Amino acid sequence: MSNKRLFVMIDDDTDDHEIFKMALDDLGRSVDCLFFSDCESAINYFSKPAASTPGYVFIDLSLPRIAGDRCLQELQKLKEFDHPCIVVYSTSIPQEWQSRLSNLGVDKFIEKTFSVPNLVDEIRHLTEAD
Repeated sequence: MSNKRLFVMIDDDTDDHEIFKMALDDLGRSVDCLFFSDCESAINYFSKPAASTPGYVFIDLSLPRIAGDRCLQELQKLKEFDHPCIVVYSTSIPQEWQSRLSNLGVDKFIEKTFSVPNLVDEIRHLTEAD
C-alpha cells in the first residue's frame, strides 16, 4: 500500500527540486519527499525491498539517458512501486502525448511553473482529490 505522505520527484533540474520542496513546505502538511535526478537512481532505490511505496510521483519527461515515459514504464514493473498517483511535471507536455501517457498510468499533467503558490494549489488540489 502506498504512503500518501511520501512524494517523489524525478527531475534532473535541482532548481525544480527546490521549488517543489518550497511548495511542499507551504502546503502546511507533514510530508516527506525523495528527489532523484535520473531514472536509474529512482529504479535503483525502488528495487530495494525496504523502499517505501510513494503516494505521489512527479516525473519530468526530459530526463537524461532514460526519458520520463520510459522511466515510468520501468518503475511500474517494480513490486515496490505499488500504484502511486503519477504526475507528469514538465516544462512542455505535448497534447499528442497526453493520451498515450494516460494509458501508461499518468493521473495528472502539470506544466512547470516558477510560481510556488500556483504549485501549492496544484498539489493541494491533487491531494484533496485522493
